[in-house]
Amino acid sequence: MRILVVEPVKSDVEAISSIFAMFLPGITLVTVATGTEGLISVEQQTPDLLILDLAVPDIDGFEMIKTIRLFSSIPIIVIDSNHNESSLIRSIEFGADDYITKPIRPLELLARVKSIMRRRQGTNQDQYIVAGLLRLDASLHRVYVGDKEVRLTRTENIILRHLMENAGNTVTHGNLAQKIWGDDSTEASATIRVYVDRIRKKLGDDSKSPSMIFTETGLGYRLVKLTP
Repeated sequence: MRILVVEPVKSDVEAISSIFAMFLPGITLVTVATGTEGLISVEQQTPDLLILDLAVPDIDGFEMIKTIRLFSSIPIIVIDSNHNESSLIRSIEFGADDYITKPIRPLELLARVKSIMRRRQGTNQDQYIVAGLLRLDASLHRVYVGDKEVRLTRTENIILRHLMENAGNTVTHGNLAQKIWGDDSTEASATIRVYVDRIRKKLGDDSKSPSMIFTETGLGYRLVKLTP
């Protein structure tokens, strides 16, 4: 597995390199310091995972995510020095799969990477799920709403699949967090809410008055099967 790290801060690069060398010695780690180098590496070296610091010096980090999503479905973990919901929402809107804040906690980053690795291993076989008007091709991260095709990020794919597999029942924040990150922490509920709102938007479901994905306050979410 090849991981690309786009990180301008040398001390953070050293911390990331050390934790991977210790716990994932079989990983090939490629590090670059600028967004331009990162874009070239994603396109030419086709890494399996991208770890991106939004504070790259030459390109807006959000625009970099947006550009990558035009030609690649590579999993993207965003690292951000800002601790605000706006950055989280924008990262997800543009297509990031995960989001962590600085200071970097190497063991947390390692856990997020391992979670994505497990998810990749679990998508080797075709997975086709139907729930009412929704048809999900989980192996390709595509959902069809009637005849309309919608592309999903890996995290959106996991959330929607779990909701569709449990259509009609409430899926808790903890259950979704376990599926996404391998950790059932309820502290992830705010992040999950952003992902769910993004999924609703892609499906054409109104977040304020949904017809497909309903919020069960304090618990989680429930997907309702819509019929033609």
